[in-house]
Amino acid sequence: MKFGLVMLIGCFLILVSQSFAATTDSEGYLRIESVMISLMPGYAEVHTEYVLEDTFRVLAFMFGENDIRSRLLQKLAFSNVSVISMNYTAADLKVYDVQPVYGDGLYWFPAHNFGCVIPEVVISTNLSTERYENISALENGIVYY
Repeated sequence: MKFGLVMLIGCFLILVSQSFAATTDSEGYLRIESVMISLMPGYAEVHTEYVLEDTFRVLAFMFGENDIRSRLLQKLAFSNVSVISMNYTAADLKVYDVQPVYGDGLYWFPAHNFGCVIPEVVISTNLSTERYENISALENGIVYY
């Protein structure tokens, strides 16, 4: 009996939150606030902070975070990525799209299109840090040591 009630409440919350998300926010129930990319030799460490609607926090707690993970990866749109850690407000990823250039200890992080507009993107190398606001793409790749 309790399981049936929990399932009924869960289904109701899903229907209500999906209709709410579809009408008020084109980004859905997960909104990315910032992305920090640290370029390392051969890979990139990515830390992202995001906001979840309260209804989905409850559903994720009850049913797991697989949908949140897939939605986050869809919005970030990196290929060849591993999720290192994730909670209800932030995630750490490792991106392996970095390529060596000329074999001289130089690396190339290619241009990238995100799946949404991100309010703040910070990219750090061992030599510099660049900050971007309200972008949906990194139009130029970055060569770094």
